[in-house]
Amino acid sequence: MSRPAAVLALVILAVYANGLGIGFHFDDSHAIADNPAIRTLANLPRFFVDPTTSSNLPENRDLRPILLATFALNYAVSGEATWSWHALNLVLHWLAVLLVFRIVRDHLWLGADALPVAAGAALVVAVHPLNTEPVDYLSARSALLTTVFSLGAFDAGLRGRGAASLALFALAMLTKAIACTLPLAFLGHALLARRRGGTRVSGRLLGALVAVAAGGLVYRAVLLPASVMQATHGADVTRAVYFMTEWSAYLYYVRLFLWPNALVVDRLDYPLARSLLVPQAWGSLLTLTALGLLAWRARHRAPALTFAALWYAVALAAESTVFPLAEPVNEHRPYLAMLGLGTAAGLGLWQLATCAARRSRVAPARVLAVLLAAVTAGLGAVTVARNATWHDDYTLWRDAVAKAPQNPRAWLNAGHAAMGRGDTDEARRLLLEAHRLAPCYAYVQLNLSALAAPHPDESLAWADEAVACNPGLALTHFYRGSALERSGRRDEALAEYGKTTAIDPGHAGAWLAAGRLLEQREAWQDAAAAYDRAFAADPTTADAAMAAGLVYRYRLGNPGRAIERYRAVLALNPSHYGAHYQLAVALLADGQRAAAIEAWHAFEPLARAIGDRVSLDGAPAELRMAGAGG
Repeated sequence: MSRPAAVLALVILAVYANGLGIGFHFDDSHAIADNPAIRTLANLPRFFVDPTTSSNLPENRDLRPILLATFALNYAVSGEATWSWHALNLVLHWLAVLLVFRIVRDHLWLGADALPVAAGAALVVAVHPLNTEPVDYLSARSALLTTVFSLGAFDAGLRGRGAASLALFALAMLTKAIACTLPLAFLGHALLARRRGGTRVSGRLLGALVAVAAGGLVYRAVLLPASVMQATHGADVTRAVYFMTEWSAYLYYVRLFLWPNALVVDRLDYPLARSLLVPQAWGSLLTLTALGLLAWRARHRAPALTFAALWYAVALAAESTVFPLAEPVNEHRPYLAMLGLGTAAGLGLWQLATCAARRSRVAPARVLAVLLAAVTAGLGAVTVARNATWHDDYTLWRDAVAKAPQNPRAWLNAGHAAMGRGDTDEARRLLLEAHRLAPCYAYVQLNLSALAAPHPDESLAWADEAVACNPGLALTHFYRGSALERSGRRDEALAEYGKTTAIDPGHAGAWLAAGRLLEQREAWQDAAAAYDRAFAADPTTADAAMAAGLVYRYRLGNPGRAIERYRAVLALNPSHYGAHYQLAVALLADGQRAAAIEAWHAFEPLARAIGDRVSLDGAPAELRMAGAGG
């Protein structure tokens, strides 16, 4: 490992060491924690063709197969223990920072200034607190991966390694479609390099990169349902409104880079610019135009600065121009643009160091070292503090409501976090504030319905309101079904669970609840089918497989089917006590005496360990005798 690589690794480890224990947050619930698809590496081929593998929420599904492959790998290594997840994120961040160093040093026409500018750029990117969201927030790993592959493709292309560049760019496109603007960065670099000399991308490679970008976009268009694209933004957010809003978003990220005191996990409250006449729109446009003209004028004396501005604009273009997304701003979005921001910072720090060196008659490198030490320490301290905020869900969302008090989703998630802590009074206060800010926000009513579970009438009233607000959301019907079930209205609850699965056939919880109610009706065949659907929707749901096995064995007289379900339970949980017992009994009933005795021998030590004489003495005589004989 080279010295710069080792130094950058140590710096990153120092500022992110307190983030290794951060758990799952926000979208991590549906994309990781509750996503059955990532729990086995056998699903790798599905990740490339099946959008349902990316999330258990229909409205959040996407095609990001490389991202999902890394999730499945982490799950195989450490399950839901997040240490391996964060370790991989730190490695990816280190690779991105190292690529920033290489690109600035080798490709931006800096001559003798290349090494100090590259060092400044890389260190700023390594420790900047604006990067805590993509590093600490596991669902935002898409930004890390896309950046590593995109920077790698850019570096390889400029070094004449066309095949590597195309392969890395394809991986970037298979991670997140925002990489599609990379050919524009190559083109801008080539135009600047034409005057400055040095390496630039060939026309043939540029054409191939454009073809890969187009192919990636077509791939998504073919496999992603239209409903997924429509769900990315509100119906009232037109392309024009989003475009005008994003002019200020470009400046918002620069402001956070220069003074990162307002970092917040969610800015759903970011104001929309609905007219060109509002200052947010025209003022931002004028500012961006002025900055762009200044960057263009610098192309002869400081082409690296011109390229930095170009990269920043291009890297954000996919998410910050005319393709509306649910949130106008997100802190993980500028991560790909960090090459531009870091380069500008490196140039500024080196310029400051050379000016100070002339006055003090000290070597510029020594002044730069002092400056970098101060900047690294200051930004690093903020990063360490921000990591601490990410450690606790309640702390994270209370921080969000303090910084974005008009954001109903922040109040909702703070309330949900308070529920997780068992603080019901605080949870109710926070959720009611979310309801005040957004009276028809179904997720607020769903949480209030769950909070009011001990009071069936109140719980049902909130669930009714949720359904009225968003009848097309499967969860509203599921929560209403739960409230009806608690009220003793079982037939209505069963119908509501049916509406849930009609909207989302993969809702395992609704199938499981329906199976339970069908058992109470003594509709045994339908109950078994519902449990099977629950297990098919989530193959990690041992409860569904166990319930199906019991119905098949004792209600439908089908020990063969029961054996399959019990074995599925034991494959998930080899120490499952009930499955061991039931498997032995079902095998005996199916005439598989030798297998039954073998299963009984596996069960007996478990029963003796806990002193369960009832099961040992109440088993079929043939098993008891086999056990005694053994």
